[in-house]
Amino acid sequence: MFDDSNEIPREYERDLEAWTRAWYDAAVARDFIRWPYDADVATVRRRHGYFHARLTPAEAAEACFARKH
Repeated sequence: MFDDSNEIPREYERDLEAWTRAWYDAAVARDFIRWPYDADVATVRRRHGYFHARLTPAEAAEACFARKH
């Protein structure tokens, strides 16, 4: 996916950005977070993992913020 320059391919960057916006909207809609929200490093890493696992943004918001049993 990455070349030697460590740059993200433009298409991947657009997909991740759109998915992250949808994740944010889903998290706000479920009252998990409020605007403005600044994710910590651990949350960003989890979010990227959810993206790579192909969870929907709503599923990822639930996995990230919902109560764990």
